[in-house]
Amino acid sequence: MSPADSANPPIRSELADDPDFRELLEEFGTVVPERREGLLAAHRGGAYDELRKRAHQLKGAGGGFGFPQLSELAAELERACVSGDPARIAESLERIVGYMNRITI
Repeated sequence: MSPADSANPPIRSELADDPDFRELLEEFGTVVPERREGLLAAHRGGAYDELRKRAHQLKGAGGGFGFPQLSELAAELERACVSGDPARIAESLERIVGYMNRITI
């Protein structure tokens, strides 16, 4: 593992070792790229209310699939959208997208 990899290691679900959740986690893993792209598209279009709604959905999904930090990051993005502060929204979006890029199933 390179130093850059150790700074940004893959993120696994807290439920990854539970065989009862394997299929659900695999399904979640297939939609992560789509959800990430939806966040980015909403941001590019300046659709902050849509971005807030997508963040809210991720907030619920994160905990349910064993990614509590995803829920925390999504909650922050949701709050940023409510604030309407473009810089805060961009920073929150960057953090959540970086996190989502590291999810591995």
